[in-house]
Amino acid sequence: MKKTVIAALVAVAGLSGCVSNGGGYMDAGLTAFKGMTLSKQELQAQASLSARQMDSQNKLSAKNSRYSQRLARLTKGLTSVDGTPLNFAVYEADEINAFAMPDGTVRVYSGLMDIMDDGELMAVIGHEIGHVKFEHSLNQFKTAYLTEAAKKAAVAAGGTVGQLAASQYGDIGTKFLSAQFSQKDELESDAYGVEVLCQQGMDPYAAVRAQQKLMKHGGNGGGLFSSHPATQTRIEKAQQAAANASCSG
Repeated sequence: MKKTVIAALVAVAGLSGCVSNGGGYMDAGLTAFKGMTLSKQELQAQASLSARQMDSQNKLSAKNSRYSQRLARLTKGLTSVDGTPLNFAVYEADEINAFAMPDGTVRVYSGLMDIMDDGELMAVIGHEIGHVKFEHSLNQFKTAYLTEAAKKAAVAAGGTVGQLAASQYGDIGTKFLSAQFSQKDELESDAYGVEVLCQQGMDPYAAVRAQQKLMKHGGNGGGLFSSHPATQTRIEKAQQAAANASCSG
């Protein structure tokens, strides 16, 4: 990327708080910035830094806690997806949520674990792993990462993003968690969640019950309800996927 382009993007980012009717210019600058080419490995490395910061900002459940032991039991054998190593941990918080970063970081909130049985919980975890497998998480993270980098103007003349501050990685994580996936992405990951249930020797229809339970608790807002809203379409598609699953009776 040429220095003149970088300078223009820096100027656009710097003017964001001063221009009342210049939103179009800001959007154009950020769009160009987000068009930067970054490899999957580069984005996964940055996602790992973001995950590390998020872990420091949340209460990680101890390895000997009932939450961590339950999660370890359920995910036994799930070591990687398409070459990306998976690592699991629990955030002790009432929020009904779970997420997976493109580097294979999977975090489950105790609030979600409290309302779901093992099969339902595994369906959600499998769904999140699906976002890693199909690179939905990678695309969402790239948007969050480069938007934050644009604000900092942390770009070198070669088009590479410089190291960000720890607090910025936390901000990236917040943006990533609040991003809503497309319905196509959700349905693709829902179907993969059914596959994971089969791989783990569990009832594929647990995916349907998980969606129904999320819809029931949807009035609580936030968490999975904002980033992965349950819909009747998703419930129906989960029903179809379960009926067609290789492990279905």
